[in-house]
Amino acid sequence: MDFRSHIRATVSKMQRGIEIGASYAPILPKAEGYGVYVVDHASHDELRSKYGAMGVDTSRIEPVDAIDDGGEFTQLLEDGQHFDYIVASHVFEHLPDPIHFLQRCDRALGEHGRLILLIPDRRFTFDYLRPVSTTGQLLRAYLAEQRRHDPGALYDHYAGNATRDGVQVWGDAGGGHIAFAGIPAQGYQAAVASNEAYVDCHAWVFTPSSLRLILADLRALGLIGLNEAFFHESIGCEFMLVLSRSAPATAPDRSELAREAIREAARGGVHTAAPAAGGFIDVPAGYVREAPSPQQAVDLFAGQWVSGFPPAVGVRAGDVPLHDDARMAWLLERLGGRAGLDGRDVLELGPLEAAHTRQLLDGGAASVLAVEANKSAYLRCLIAKEILNLDRARFLLGDFNAFLEADTRRWPLVVACGVLYHMADPLRLLELLAGRTDTLYLWTHVIDDAAMPEGDPRRAPVAGVVARAWRDLEIRLHRRPYGPVTDARFCGSAAAEPMWMERAQLLEVLGRLGFDHLEPAHEQPDHAAGPALSILARRPPQNG
Repeated sequence: MDFRSHIRATVSKMQRGIEIGASYAPILPKAEGYGVYVVDHASHDELRSKYGAMGVDTSRIEPVDAIDDGGEFTQLLEDGQHFDYIVASHVFEHLPDPIHFLQRCDRALGEHGRLILLIPDRRFTFDYLRPVSTTGQLLRAYLAEQRRHDPGALYDHYAGNATRDGVQVWGDAGGGHIAFAGIPAQGYQAAVASNEAYVDCHAWVFTPSSLRLILADLRALGLIGLNEAFFHESIGCEFMLVLSRSAPATAPDRSELAREAIREAARGGVHTAAPAAGGFIDVPAGYVREAPSPQQAVDLFAGQWVSGFPPAVGVRAGDVPLHDDARMAWLLERLGGRAGLDGRDVLELGPLEAAHTRQLLDGGAASVLAVEANKSAYLRCLIAKEILNLDRARFLLGDFNAFLEADTRRWPLVVACGVLYHMADPLRLLELLAGRTDTLYLWTHVIDDAAMPEGDPRRAPVAGVVARAWRDLEIRLHRRPYGPVTDARFCGSAAAEPMWMERAQLLEVLGRLGFDHLEPAHEQPDHAAGPALSILARRPPQNG
């Protein structure tokens, strides 16, 4: 997920909102038609002068509608009117009084309005060597009605900033040398200086769970009325939270949030988040004292779910609507609806959390045999199977290639969604699949020079090209190592360096394997991780 693209995709240009601190990189530019008020710490001319002196391109700085002086955002509107959204990217940690800010946002938003926050994660920025902030510290600033940073915050920022190999912000969790860049004398000078002008700093330091715990406490105290509507773990150096008054007034357990904040401190910055192959699966031990419920089972993997269950199920899990996936709906329609699958068995590779398994069964499949190699995802599939009553589904834990080499059954349909680009040898998987089915559905990332030319930042993780002789072709496989992983929801594969195929060569290989009818669909040239597409590959039934 790319957070800024996600925000643009979920905000309508017909809605009215505020972007706070957009400066030279607005997420929702007025110039592109968004109905946004720009609120910043300085005027348009002052911002151009400030950032121009730093060598920053100031062409995207937009007219500022209001300078934030701590007043009510509702002053921007007629009496009784409210905003649909407020976006604040890398603003919250700079505020002298974050609780007062949250209250102002609450008063300015409508009943279904959203406060969208992008927050730096201390594990991946110059705040790495500082401890996280606490609810008590925020309360102290609120009760003091603080409008400027106190000496302690200024000291901590200027004495405590750090670098990793000379860099202030980093987006991965690999090694490197992290050391203080600030010194005590700098911090003390900032703390005791008598300045009439406002002096900025990172007054507050967070990891995802430490901030979620603070917000849960503030809601419990009645100091804010905004509930957590959406949360996403850190990508790069930042995480995302969306708050809304209309969101359910539920929150993860305080103790679990506190424990997770401690675990987060040991995952990131210079540590590796992903467990080693065959390593520990983080399921809390002990006993459940409450009455049985589906939510109890889902919460065994709290924070790891990708997909959200259908609303009728009434459980909180992930946030991606994979149970209503347009790709599966398209596949079923192209196969002729229920008549196309009626009475047929389906092989699925990489079911993740059984969302597509459910859609295939609802679409008419007689049964689904799903093979999952990731241990945590396999267990989540079993939980989903129990909650959703998927009695015609069976889940196996193991390697795809090893399964296909040992099991020679032919399948009327094989579905492999989000699988091919995780393989160390995608050609071998395609060969095995061609020997097991005449109808194959793939969704995969690919290398596509037209969609991802040289210089595209999405090419940065590509670590080289390996030429493979395959039949009479030379296939260029692109090494795409995962690198350190910080998102607990990432599944990946056992391969440390998966190989991505080029779009044109993938289609050519499928043709050489006998699939003479190829239907590409769901082209996503701008996908944040790299170009992606669906392919429905079919051929006349083969003997054997």
